[in-house]
Parts: sequence; C-alpha cells; structure tokens
Amino acid sequence: HRRHQPPAAPTEAHLRNLRRVGVRRSNMADQYDAAFAIPEDAAGDRSPAEGRAGCRPRVKALFLHPVKSCAPVEVRSAALLKRGFEHDRCFALAVQKRPKPGKGHADGEGEGGAEWRFVSQRTKPMMARIATELWFPRRDDAAGEDDRDGDDLVRAGGCVVLRFQEPDAPDYDAPASDDVSSRTTTKPSSLVPAMVSLTVPLRPTAEMLRAHGIKRKPFGIHDRTAKGLDMSPFPSVASALPKLKRFLKLPEHHGLALLSCNGTASDSDSNDEDAMLSRTSGNLAPLRHIGTPSVHGYTDDQPLNVNSLASVHAVSALLPPGSGAGPLNALRFRANVWVAGSPAFDEETWKRFRFVPTGDNDNDNDDDGGGGGEGRPRRRVCATISAVCRTSRCTMPNVDPDRGVMCAGDPPPGRRKGRPQPSATLVEHRSVDDGNRGALGFLGMHCVPEDRSLAEAAATAGERGGRAGLVVRVGDEVEVLERGTHLFGSTANEY
Repeated sequence: HRRHQPPAAPTEAHLRNLRRVGVRRSNMADQYDAAFAIPEDAAGDRSPAEGRAGCRPRVKALFLHPVKSCAPVEVRSAALLKRGFEHDRCFALAVQKRPKPGKGHADGEGEGGAEWRFVSQRTKPMMARIATELWFPRRDDAAGEDDRDGDDLVRAGGCVVLRFQEPDAPDYDAPASDDVSSRTTTKPSSLVPAMVSLTVPLRPTAEMLRAHGIKRKPFGIHDRTAKGLDMSPFPSVASALPKLKRFLKLPEHHGLALLSCNGTASDSDSNDEDAMLSRTSGNLAPLRHIGTPSVHGYTDDQPLNVNSLASVHAVSALLPPGSGAGPLNALRFRANVWVAGSPAFDEETWKRFRFVPTGDNDNDNDDDGGGGGEGRPRRRVCATISAVCRTSRCTMPNVDPDRGVMCAGDPPPGRRKGRPQPSATLVEHRSVDDGNRGALGFLGMHCVPEDRSLAEAAATAGERGGRAGLVVRVGDEVEVLERGTHLFGSTANEY
C-alpha cells in the first residue's frame, strides 16, 4: 500500500543547494502484514522490559509532521528535543473569520478561540492531500561556497515545501474505492494532476523578516492562544495561499495564513523559538522524571506521540463489515513513533521507557538531519521517555490519508448516512479510560522526553564538537523501564 503522492519532479532551481530528507521506500509498506497483529493476550511471561515473551519491541517507523494536519514526512532518524522531534508540527495553517461583504457576522472554518484560528483535517480533510517535503542544506561540494553562502534557504537551515493539486484544473482525485490494491495502480500520465507548490524557510534570518515584513501573530489552537511568525508575506507563500484557499474550499472572504514557531536563524531577537512554544497544561509528567516543565510547538498538548502497529491491527479486527475504513492505515493516527513487536495495547502499561541503539544503529551519523551527520560517528545516548497518558482520539482518524475524505460505514436501513469509522468502533471498544468521557476512544500514548538524557546527549555532542540533541532511529529497541496504570487527567495541572 502506498500513499498517493505527486510524481517526482526535477529539483527546482531555488532548491539546488538543498537535499530532500526522507526514505526511498516506506517502512510502513508492509504494515498490513499479519505478522504485526500480535494479540493483546500474547504478553505471556515477560520481564517488565520486554514486549512479547523474550524480545523487545523495536521502532518500526518515524514520522515528522512539519505542518500541522498536512501529510507527514517519513524519516530514518529524528532529533529529539525538549519540544519533541525537531521539525515536528512547527508550522500551522490558520484562518481568520471575516464577515461576508455587506454582512455583520462571520462564518469561519477555523478551530480555536482567537480571531485567527488553526484549521485541521477535522473540518478540512483534504489537508491530508497536501504533500510535505523537508529540505536541508547539502553536505557535498556540488555547489560552490559562494553560491551556498548567498543562498537564503541555506542560511535559514533549509525549508519546507508544500505541494497540492491545482484547484483550477479539471477535477482529479485518488480512487474512490476502499480496495487497497486499487490505490497502488499507476495512473496514466494524462491523468496526473497539475500541482501548486510553496516554499517556506525553516528559520528565516532577521534580514528576511525585515525584507518581507514578517511579524509575530497570535492564533487559537483549541482552547489556548499560540504564537507564531506569520510567514504569509514570504513571496512563495503569498503567491500560493489564494490557490490553497480554493483547494481547501475556504470562503473567499476569509483570511488564510501560515504560521511558524521555529523562531529565527539567529534567535537573537524577540522572535526566538522559546517565546513561541507552549507549556503543557494538563496530564503533566512528574518533574522528578522529566526535570523541567514540558513544552511543545503546535501539537495539541504533548510533545511526542508513540503508537503500536499491533494495536492498530487489533482495532481493525473490530471494525464491522461495511465499515468503509478497513484495513486501517496506521497513518490515520499521526504518531511520531511506530513500534512493532509488542502485543496490542501493551504500550498503555508503559510509564517510562527508552530507545536503545542496536548494532549498526549505534551511532548518530545519519542523513536525516537528526544527529549532526558530519564527522566521526558518535555513540548515541539512549533517549529516555516518560509516558504520561493515553491519546484521547477525536474525529481525525476518520480521515483516509490517501483520499482526504471522511470515512463512514454503510448506512443502516432508513438512514442516509453510516456511522463514522473508526470513531464508532473506538468509542464502542476503546473507551478504556474514565478520565476523559468526551473522547472518541483511546489509542496511542502521549509522551515527554526526560531532561537527563537530553543533557547527556548535549554534553556528549559538546565534547566532540557535534550538534546537541538526542537521536531516535528506525530499528532502535524499546526498553520498558517502568510499568503502571494510566488515567487521563489524573496528574496535576500545575507543577
């Protein structure tokens, strides 16, 4: 099963000094294999550190979501910071409610409580079809030093490229069938849709901010006010936003903006990253473990999300006939870390765990920007994690990430619509936590990196002249350090 993506194109001239980050073949290509469907009762006689009897689970795949609610970028390794994975949910799209011309009220499409409010797949499922690319400065000598030194995107540490279907072209969509095999069919070139792209720098320089009039703007994410640099005046973004508005079928009289919490390339002014991060406000991990209060960018409330392929298989097996959603694509649940080798829902017993490098994985020299890359390989520090609560699900898992549509089962007799899936199944079978009765079931774990391993990684990097930060790689083992029970909302809301 492959995600529907636009065909590869020659590198655009403005990206000539950059390299695209990602995997050539998805580590989730075999996610539907029955070997990953380890039943819940398969834990057997295991030690606290193990998943199945006698073996540890491993990291199956890693995903970054640079733009909240848009398609993810799959990577082989990722840098883990206090705020979560670097480059995860560091951009967000926001909508401004404006009254229709001649009207005294507004009928916005955003979500939240501020004038500018984030927008997501909950209301705009086609956001799943906005392909995301992550580009970093090249490490080779293909380009001259003078060319690189004068490249704004190199000075910004790279860029994010978004690509979406040209909204004014003849209608084209992914196959409407729920049959997985139908989505792997190669389309005739005459049916390949025209695409629109925009490029936004990861960390604009102070000169770029002044040149384009980029300023900080508040906007609403759920019940909190977030902050971000409004990158909308950046030329590539400004030219594409009107088409993106039409692609998302937003009212023409509404505003649309692209916000960033990355800060500037120098972080020497008031637009530094720390000022635009949010402190976690609920389900707080104990400070005796995490060290200092948890912070995050544009995630909903926690910096890291971990999930299990076995758990997705277990939920898929519960879907009723005619659900319109099965077998479930795990990417519906938008986790950062996908684990394989543990029984279904075993992750819900983890209180603390760590990612342990193994074999050829035991260094931080990588191609995904996760650990410094250049120079002599360094032995990686184990990333130690506190699991703080189950993930309470909303309607977003109902979005098929390949087609950008909400899924529902066959309507019962006398009804026009079927029940939304997998939400209906999650509510029926996975309402396993009394701490949030409004949740549409629970699946996955919210997690927080612990300061001690972050500090150890920073010290190790400093000693060897490298880049600070932990690194998690595909293939790392998961060692469970502590098990226990979780109840959503049972921890303090103040440290």
